[in-house]
Amino acid sequence: MAAQLPHRQPALRGLVASAPVYERLRDAILSGELRPNARLIEEDLANALNVSRSPVREALLALVQDGLVVRTRGWAVRDHTPDEVLRIIEARVVMESEAAALAASRITDAQLDELDRLALDMEVKGLERSSLNTLNRHFHTTVTAAAGNFMLDDFARRTNISYWNFNLGVIQPPGDDEIVNRQHRAIIDALRAHDPEAARLAVREHVGRTYEIMSGMVSMSPRPL
Repeated sequence: MAAQLPHRQPALRGLVASAPVYERLRDAILSGELRPNARLIEEDLANALNVSRSPVREALLALVQDGLVVRTRGWAVRDHTPDEVLRIIEARVVMESEAAALAASRITDAQLDELDRLALDMEVKGLERSSLNTLNRHFHTTVTAAAGNFMLDDFARRTNISYWNFNLGVIQPPGDDEIVNRQHRAIIDALRAHDPEAARLAVREHVGRTYEIMSGMVSMSPRPL
């Protein structure tokens, strides 16, 4: 079945349209709106995004380079192997922990307020998993953005994939949401204290826990982080 996207983008033409189309499709894949193995039909995507097929094709080619789309008898969302998922999360442990250390000395009051708001929203009982994933992604990108380094920010956007979005049979551990909420608060506290080492360790523990969960779910032996 062809992937369907809501009509959200304004009418754009040519190369100028390629960047917003790329961002819209990338975000749909990273958020799980477009699931692994979903077929991506250029004409359907162009109609849904109200653009020509040219920027859609350019965006899909860029997403192939990002490792998010494959092209075999048409386009489809790539379903990463368990080992690839672990390597992505492993890279995030390193990148996000170092970004948090930088953010500790650069974060603004407005960014701290935004993290507080996101943490509070995630603590609401009964949130749907999709809504929780969206808030969580925003939390992590906000921490990385606070580092003030565009290269780290770009890497974060390319790898900020929730492990819930993969077809790997992931089961939520008991009490997972409560643990995640406490870890988010620890990250905020370290950033508010402008303590680079505490921020590094808090993020490393938080993202590293995701790595451990994924390792157990796919029955692989984790490498030391």
